[in-house]
Amino acid sequence: MRRLRDVFYINANFEEQSFIYYGMEFQEFIKYCPVELENLLITDGQFITNGFNYHWNFETAEGKEGILELTEEDIYGLGNFHWIDYSNEEDLNQCTPEEQAEVLYLSHFCKPLKSPFFDRINNQFVYLAHDDGWFCKLYCRDLSTFKEIIANKIIGAVSTNKRRKIYPMSDEVKNQLFEFTKEGLLIDFSHIFRDSRSVGLYFYVIGHYKNMDEMYNNLERNKQRAKVRGYLEHKNKQWKIDIC
Repeated sequence: MRRLRDVFYINANFEEQSFIYYGMEFQEFIKYCPVELENLLITDGQFITNGFNYHWNFETAEGKEGILELTEEDIYGLGNFHWIDYSNEEDLNQCTPEEQAEVLYLSHFCKPLKSPFFDRINNQFVYLAHDDGWFCKLYCRDLSTFKEIIANKIIGAVSTNKRRKIYPMSDEVKNQLFEFTKEGLLIDFSHIFRDSRSVGLYFYVIGHYKNMDEMYNNLERNKQRAKVRGYLEHKNKQWKIDIC
C-alpha cells in the first residue's frame, strides 16, 4: 500500500460545497476533522465493517468505536470507498425510496440530483474516494470544517518533535490558505524546513485539477507555473505567510 503524504492538493468549489483533493487518507480525515461523526453508511466498498443496515442493504460503521475500527482497515485496497454520515439508525430507516434513490445516484455518479445534504439524517459530509489518499471528492455541509482540517493536517505534518510545541494557526492565516483552495492549493510536505527557531514549508496555487494523475505526474511543472508561490512558517509561537 502506497502512502501518499508528500503533497496535499485541494481544489475547492464553494458554490457546490465540495472539495476535490489528493494526499489525505481516510484515517487522516477522521483524525483531523473537528466534527465527531456519529455513524457512517458505506455506499461503495464491501466487506469492510462489522455493521449492516437491512433497510438500505449497506454496511455501516456505528459510533466512535466503529469508525475508529474502520480507520485501521485497508481502505486503499477497496478501490472506491464512498460513505455518507447519519445521525441515528431510526432516522436512516425512515428515509423514503426517493431519498434512497438520491443517495444511490450521488454515490454512483459523484454528483447530487438535488442536494448532497439530507435533513432527515443530518449528514455533514458525503465522502467519495478512489484509491485512499489518491482522489477524494468531499461534499461538506459547513465549509469552515474543511478549513480546520487543512490547518490540522499541516500542524500534524510538522509536529514531529515532541520538544517543540506547534501552536494553532490564527484565523487570518487559515482564511488566507482557505481562499487559495478556490484556485487549487498545493501544500508541499516533501521539503519541510526546520532550524532551532522555526519550521516552514512551501505552498503553490496551481489551478483546477480533477484528474490527480495529471496533477501529480506533472508536479514540478505545475509548481513552476504556479499563479502564487508562498512560504508558510511557524516562528515565535505563531504562523505567518510570505508570498514569494
